[in-house]
Amino acid sequence: MLAETRIDRYLAAVRLVKTRPIASRLCEGGHVRVDGRTAKPSTRVRVGDRVEARIADRERIIEVVRVIEARVGAPVASTCYIDHLSLIHI
Repeated sequence: MLAETRIDRYLAAVRLVKTRPIASRLCEGGHVRVDGRTAKPSTRVRVGDRVEARIADRERIIEVVRVIEARVGAPVASTCYIDHLSLIHI
């Protein structure tokens, strides 16, 4: 099991974005933060890190539960993070 990976790889692997280049552009544009700090595409993420990302005009706040680098199917991808916004009930 991996201890850490790049944020651009992680966002693509867990299917929050379609491709790694898209994830890289989001980071370069200042739309991704890891533990409160603006993330570059090469920023490393580990289990327990909090990732905030503005993706397609939607704010996502997730907690890394499992580190992966390769894109996986949606059922597996959803087990790799906790989506904190979906836990908020209005």
